[in-house]
Amino acid sequence: MDDVPPINAAVIVLAAGESSRMGRPKALLDWRGKPLIEHVLATARQGGCAGSLVVLGRDAEAIMAGADLGDATVLVNPDPARGQISSIRLGMENLDFSTDCCLVWPVDCPLVRPGDVRALIDAYARWRGALMRIFMPVYQGRRGHPMLVDIGFRQPFMELPPDATARKVLDDNPTQVKEVPTDNPGVLVDMDTPEEYRAALAAL
Repeated sequence: MDDVPPINAAVIVLAAGESSRMGRPKALLDWRGKPLIEHVLATARQGGCAGSLVVLGRDAEAIMAGADLGDATVLVNPDPARGQISSIRLGMENLDFSTDCCLVWPVDCPLVRPGDVRALIDAYARWRGALMRIFMPVYQGRRGHPMLVDIGFRQPFMELPPDATARKVLDDNPTQVKEVPTDNPGVLVDMDTPEEYRAALAAL
């Protein structure tokens, strides 16, 4: 079998939302004794992401003061009200030139495992030669997070209209989306409310 060259993967952690329904910054929620954003960054590293970028919004100062972001590149979205796609674009624009692919990871998705990250990167390594450009974890037929994107496929995200979401890129390019099965239902979990936060903690 031909040797597969190593993949230089980065993670873009999206933490610019207002967390209005949660009532406090999601990035600073306690998760196993640490701020949630530290947990997400650690999981990404354990799964094989060499680089990390964090996109913050109005709570940027509080998050930077309350969490150890390590060597992550911190970006501040000046107008997060434009929607999540504005944070995705900001992250993609600032990826290192040597990056092969990036994982787009909302900070409120805490139950993703290092193995899920590794499976996405491995699938990318196997399938990028077949023109697969977006890789999605799938549990029992449902797509979850994080989404892995080939660095050469950034432009469709950059060209989205202001009111669109990343889902439009998936819908417009179905033949270039590869689903990666997982046995972890946690890829489907996000947390918008205190009740959902408590449920996610219970799922540990």
